Amino acid sequence: MQAVDINLKYVVNPAYKFKEDYLNVIITNNNPGRYDAGRHRDDITSSFAWRTHPDLAYLFSYFDGSHSLDETAALFAEREGVEKERFLESVYPCIGNSDPILIPADDRHWVSIPKNFLIPNPGDLVRDNLLQGINLPFIRENFDLAEVRLRVPNSMTLMLNTDCTADCVYCYADRPQIPQPLPFKRIQELLRQAYDLGMPDVDVDGGEFFLYKDWRRLLETMRQYDYVPNISTKHPLTEEIVDDLKRLGVHHLQLSIDSVDNAEIRQMLQVDDAYLGKVLHGLRLLDEAGFEITIKPVITRYNDSEKSLNATIDVLTAFENVKWIDFTPANFSQFRPPSYYSTRAQLDRLKTVVEQRNKACKAVLSFAGYEEPTSIEQRQANWERRPMCTGNVQGFFVLPDGKVTLCEQLYWHPFFILGNLTRQSIMEMWNSEKALSLWNISRGEVRGASPCRLCFHFEDCRRGLGNCWRRAVAAYGPENYDFPSPDCPKAPPVAKDFHIP
Repeated sequence: MQAVDINLKYVVNPAYKFKEDYLNVIITNNNPGRYDAGRHRDDITSSFAWRTHPDLAYLFSYFDGSHSLDETAALFAEREGVEKERFLESVYPCIGNSDPILIPADDRHWVSIPKNFLIPNPGDLVRDNLLQGINLPFIRENFDLAEVRLRVPNSMTLMLNTDCTADCVYCYADRPQIPQPLPFKRIQELLRQAYDLGMPDVDVDGGEFFLYKDWRRLLETMRQYDYVPNISTKHPLTEEIVDDLKRLGVHHLQLSIDSVDNAEIRQMLQVDDAYLGKVLHGLRLLDEAGFEITIKPVITRYNDSEKSLNATIDVLTAFENVKWIDFTPANFSQFRPPSYYSTRAQLDRLKTVVEQRNKACKAVLSFAGYEEPTSIEQRQANWERRPMCTGNVQGFFVLPDGKVTLCEQLYWHPFFILGNLTRQSIMEMWNSEKALSLWNISRGEVRGASPCRLCFHFEDCRRGLGNCWRRAVAAYGPENYDFPSPDCPKAPPVAKDFHIP
């Protein structure tokens, strides 16, 4: 917690907002066009929707930025008959909190407050509409913190195409030809629906964003509704593209540059000799234009030497606006043989190098983990702390032909198709028989081959934190879609080639 000045004005962080979800109030992200989350990714909690107690929402609505903390406490005490000191003690932990905070809501439920929730007012910001559109009296009478699945979805990702500039040896994507892609006019309609539903999180995926012919029109439309997508690209950027991005309100980009060695890039991406030079030229243009840049190199056996890693760090950190470099080991792909894997021993060595270099680097360097087998005891401990699966709970993924699935890597698997937005509205799809039946799946619907069939924790698991369907399919194959995630302590052993050796 940062030092608190009772004479300062504090406000609910503009990165966050309250939203009604029928019987509940949720705290979620604000639309990124209103507050650029990309520039503050280390300071806020991204892509979340957490139920909160309606009394807490009411309390925090006093932090609209118009009064000092002392005045806010006095005002609340006068109106609500609460001692001023008690009010201050309750809000102090939420001022500049570096991590999310858990607060007991009743005997059975806890609610979470995202990090950096109350902040000193940046200028003259007044958020006098914090509870706009929320029927607080109704919710106070009827709220149900036990609800898990949102009544209104909070996030939508549009997969625009299956085209790509490169042909990566580690590619995890399903890339069929799309004979009838979702018309751009229909995408515009869906963006309007999302905005009208108060959905703050609308993003794009691919394929390659800059190979989508209507990407400029798409950004213009998204900007109308305060959406700024997180664009990730392998495409060489030109001066025209960079100028258009800036004009259309984009100022953060993620690039995938795996190496600065031409031979390594050719092997990994199967591109020509000119590709790397063009990509680095595009990076230079972004840097000179003042974009904030994240770079995500993927580590395979082709670029896993310490020499290659250090050269990549040297070149990329020479750019002033490269703020984050997130090294990621290539993991399992359903569509490629795992001949591209590095080894755990080598990845551990590279992680040590990254950690050492991060200490003296102006950019933030990180090294992600990788799949490895664990004991049943380790799985049990990890399973109880697993993140919630949000597919068909908080959001959904739109495939290029308009079909809807739970999340990206399930693609066109027929079991997970929730609907089709070429002919359904967002809410028709969200409340469709398929979407609701998948959420309410019973043990009796699970095949006998799956360990889940006989699991007495099935109900609490599937309608609690959930089972990661995507990881189950990746580990055991599309035909075993109803298996538990390999993280589950009751999951069967995984085929050897799933894990990095």
